[in-house]
This record gives sequence, structure tokens and C-alpha cells, in this order.
Amino acid sequence: MTTPALQVDGLTVTYPNGHRGAIDVRFDVHEGESVALVGESGCGKTTTLRGIQGLLPARTQIAGSIRVAGIDLLELPPRERHLLTARKLGYVSQDPYGAYDPLRTVGHHVREPLLIQGKRPDPAELARQLADVGIPAPATRITQHPHQWSGGMLQRATIVAGTQLSPLVTLADEPTSALDADLADNVLSTLHDRSRALLFVTHDLALAAQHADRVLVMHEGRIIEHGTSAVVLRQPRHEQTRLLLAAGIRAPRAAREPVRTPIVATASQITKTYRTGKGHQTAVRPSDLTIHAGEIVGVVGPSGSGKSTLLRLVSGMEAPDAGALTWNGQASPRPAPGTVMPISQDPVTSLDPRWPLWRSITEPLTVTARLTKAARIQRAQDALEQVGIGHLDPTARPRQLSVGQAQRVAIARALIARPAMIVADEPTASLDVRTAQAMMSLLRELADRHGVAQFIVSHDVALLGTVADRLLRMDDGQLRADEGAPSRARPNAADQVSAHPDVEGPTRTDPRPHAEAGSDLGQPGAEWRPEAGWSSDSEWRPEPDTEAPDPDTTPQPRSPGQEPT
Repeated sequence: MTTPALQVDGLTVTYPNGHRGAIDVRFDVHEGESVALVGESGCGKTTTLRGIQGLLPARTQIAGSIRVAGIDLLELPPRERHLLTARKLGYVSQDPYGAYDPLRTVGHHVREPLLIQGKRPDPAELARQLADVGIPAPATRITQHPHQWSGGMLQRATIVAGTQLSPLVTLADEPTSALDADLADNVLSTLHDRSRALLFVTHDLALAAQHADRVLVMHEGRIIEHGTSAVVLRQPRHEQTRLLLAAGIRAPRAAREPVRTPIVATASQITKTYRTGKGHQTAVRPSDLTIHAGEIVGVVGPSGSGKSTLLRLVSGMEAPDAGALTWNGQASPRPAPGTVMPISQDPVTSLDPRWPLWRSITEPLTVTARLTKAARIQRAQDALEQVGIGHLDPTARPRQLSVGQAQRVAIARALIARPAMIVADEPTASLDVRTAQAMMSLLRELADRHGVAQFIVSHDVALLGTVADRLLRMDDGQLRADEGAPSRARPNAADQVSAHPDVEGPTRTDPRPHAEAGSDLGQPGAEWRPEAGWSSDSEWRPEPDTEAPDPDTTPQPRSPGQEPT
């Protein structure tokens, strides 16, 4: 029997605070094989990958063995381990923005693996590789800095960089979370082609069904189910696997009458163009948009089409080059403080790394009220309960969270402000299917019960379609109504497996003999008053059996045109 390219045996990871992120994890990956690691946010997937790569925080304890080409990494001195992993392992980070130095060009990062090994990069070859993953005008784009690229484009460049040296094993943490369905499929195929062996983390079970030879299901730090993708996804044995599959089946939202509530925000013929070296890049062409109270407007489209730029313009974070913006009928360069709350595409960097969670979550409350530290911590704890992570310590720092947990903290911060409008850029890209559906349902309930307008950008057309009142499409900076045909929604895993009932997994030959498979938003009664936003008697109520916040310290709600007092 051939030696596995990667063999993990009894891996247990214990963080300095005593939390065990991985418990007795065992699996192997053979050369030529693609293995998917799936599970809920915070279950230990990223911990496992970072443990293999040697990227865990200082003072973290690691037990067990991690063998690459038969060599146990945990028995090597640090320098020897670093040299071996640099040659044998490729890594694609879940956080494309965090993987780049903002002061260096994207081209520097793509070339860096070759330069470290003393090789001279071929500019034409690098441009061809970027074009293969869908980067337009790569020869020009490669000279730009990370802030000039979308998150999806940066993720694709990270895939090119991570596989530059044809590593024995490529470790990819959510490599397609920021990509639309068609591009995700193509990029994962490219990633497999560029990898001799592939271990990838994903919350997209449809992609796992299509691209993985085997699937490992993780829950609370343990591998709870494993086997070929067809067997695990067609005949799941563990309840957690069945829940993940059920959450991936989405029904589109029933057609509704046009929203007739007051208008919260309008955009008229707004445009945005950026300078790119010696040229210009038009991100948003003349676009019109109206968002009503209680309405969810979704925007879909390929990566780099201008969706995030449009969101920043509508929220007042950036000023348009031309056109006009109004909030609550008032023309203004930006909305009143606290009336528009963002949920960032990059949740980790949207949280101040120096602040405890309670301070970031409750910062919007300090605009109009002075709260004690104890009151803010309690409010933060209640908000964490609302988004399903009440077990987290509100005094923890962002570095102690998974990306999925950081995303839910960002959502909690937006919800606690009780704004007139929420603008969300890929709010569920870092979440597993169950949590993503729960968060979308929470946003839908926020719109229905409390009249909060929402402008949501997402690549997941199927998920967005379950909550949105209207879907718009962005293509090359042009906004128009989405007619469904130009964009393919992500299929669910059951569809992928049932489409090929006689196939026991991907059509590639399996190189190894397989082992046997072993919210609620609060209490009813809050009232939305168009003339005043949130009603003065509305409370942000925690889950039952939890002490409610002191109403004397509760800040009064604001409408978009109302200045804080």
C-alpha cells in the first residue's frame, strides 16, 4: 500500500485558554485524491488545517502525529518543519484580505513562493495563470494593490500563489466562499488540477459532492462521519450530517406585492470610477436604486462586477463621482450616524483586534447614550445569544474566533444598533449552510417585524432568493433587474448526487482503497413607526430566561433623517 501524501493520526489541539479545537482527528489523503472537510462554523475545520500547516497561536498544545510523505512534522525541529512544509504543502487561506500585505502589489504575493525558492517568475506565465482563474486583464491587474481587488478576485490569486510550487498536498480553507456558483465550480476544478493531492474545507455541500472523492464531516472538534462523497451525502448516518444536508435545500421566497412602505434610501444615476495606475476602472456605471422600509433588496453578480462598490456608495461609506443620494427624502453626503449599519465581507478585519468583543458589538450604542461597562457587556452577551453564539465570552478578542464566528459577531453588532437600514456584503459567505440560513432568516425577521430596510450583496443566489423581496444583478458595473437566466444558483448536494445515481463519487479514479465509513429575533410586539423608526417602547429582547437590558440605558431609535440628540 502506498504511503499517504498526508496522514493525520490522533490530532488533538488545545488552545492556551483550554479550549480543544480538534479532538482525536484521524484521516489520510493520497496523491491524486481530493478530500472535503465539512461541518458547522467553529467545529474545528480551520483549526485542523492550521495545525497541519503549523500556523496555530503560540503556546497551543498539539498531540498526535501529522505525517507528510511519511515524515512526522511534529517530531521535526521548527526550522526543518518550516522548510519541509514550504516545499510539500500549499495553503489557501479563508481570509483573502488577511493573506495580503496591503503595502505590496498582488503580483508580489503571487511571485513570492517562487522567489523564496530562488526561481525567477515569468510575467507572461503568471498572467496566464491568473487568466485561467478568471482574472480580467491580468497583466495590468497584477501591478495593483489588494485594496483595488474584490475579495473574490483576491481569493483566486491566492489559489494561484498557493499552488505555484506544485506542492504534494494543497490545504484550502473555504477557497470558493467569495465566488459565484459558476466561478466556484471552475476555480475548484482548477485548484484540483494544480494540486497533486487536495484537502479543502467547504460549507458548500454541492461543491463537495461534485469535486471530492471523499467527505469528512466534523462536529465539535471530532470527525463524526466519513466515506465517499456519494455514500455520505446520499445515505448520511449521523444526525449532524442530515441537518447540514437538509439546510442546503432552499425554497425561493414566494412572490410578494410591491413594497409600499416609506422610502429609506434612493440613488439616482450614481457612478464610481477609480484610477488604476495610468488608466481608469469604472466600477459602477449610472445606476438607480430605491429601498423601502422593511424591504430586502439583493444584488447578485460575478466577482469583480462592482457589487461591493455599489453597496459602499448606497451606505454613504464612499461618495459617488456623479449622481445623487437621499436618505429619508433628505439629500445628504451621508446618512445620520448610526442609521445605516454595515456587515463587512471581511469579518475578521472589521473587528478591532485590540478590543474585546463586547466593546466592538456595543460601539453603535454609544452614539446617543452613555452606558456602563457592565451594561455594555450584558447587552453584548444578549446580542451574541441572538446570533447563536451565546457560549462565547464577550471579553474574548477577535483572534480567538473562527471566521464564521467573527461573521456572526459582525451581524450582532449591526442588529444591536437597531438601524433604519443594514447594508451587508456577503454576510453568509463564511458560514455553513445551517448557520447561513438561520442568519438570513434573522435578517428577514428583522425586516418584517421592525421595518429595517436591507441591501444585501451575495454570490449565493439560492440563499438570497429565500429572503429577498427583489433581486438585482450587477454585470460590469451595470445594475439591472435579475431575470434568473444569466446566473445559476448553487445546486444543493442532493441534486448533485441524484444527478448521477450510478456514480459513487467524482469520475476521477480513486487512488486509494477506501476505509469503511465509520433564532429568534426577540419577543413579538416591537413596532415600526415610519415617522420615527423604531418605536420608543420597542426593546431588543434577549432569549427567554435571560435578564432584559435596563430600559433606562436603552438608546432611542433613529430614522434616517433624524440627527442624534
